[in-house]
Amino acid sequence: MASPGCKAGCLFTAGRAQFTPDIIKGRIRKTRYLYNDRARFVAQLHKNIQKLVKRAAKLGLIPAVRINGTSDLPQLALQLATDYPDVQFYDYTKIPRPYDRIRANYHLTFSLSENNLPAALDALAHGIDVAVVFNVKRGHDLPAHWQGYTVIDGDMHDLRFLDKIPQGSASPVIVGLRAKGKAKKDSFGFVQIAQIGAL
Repeated sequence: MASPGCKAGCLFTAGRAQFTPDIIKGRIRKTRYLYNDRARFVAQLHKNIQKLVKRAAKLGLIPAVRINGTSDLPQLALQLATDYPDVQFYDYTKIPRPYDRIRANYHLTFSLSENNLPAALDALAHGIDVAVVFNVKRGHDLPAHWQGYTVIDGDMHDLRFLDKIPQGSASPVIVGLRAKGKAKKDSFGFVQIAQIGAL
């Protein structure tokens, strides 16, 4: 579901991946592993989650897992959420109707592109938060509202399930993100123009 603007300014090349080519190589290696030997890949995921659960218990923390960092594979995340009901799973998605896939321990945030505004508004109407990238520089304020919904600063942390608990219990919010990396030069309309003070 990635749009041309999303692909051009993708998170895949932002952050540390801009400066550390081994991160991108690692992502490619993991993707090949998934598609070449899915059973073994999923077995390794189970081991990793089980280790996380034990470590979190020792530290008195709630284990949280984001399966789809730069992918959008809902079936895999849903299966793992079913297998580990005491683990908090969360993802961003561009697949329409995310409200059909949320579970008590699987939180989804819809991600706006230049070509999916109807799906984003539908998600909001069903109580799902929507991530929106704005043309705002680091250190500057995001707009207070977008499409009539309150904007929160999504750059403060990535634990979207903490934004509103339980999901859908109050008005959804816009998870405002500042354009980073290649997205700063967006020419597709993926990055929204911040209108400070506008509703």
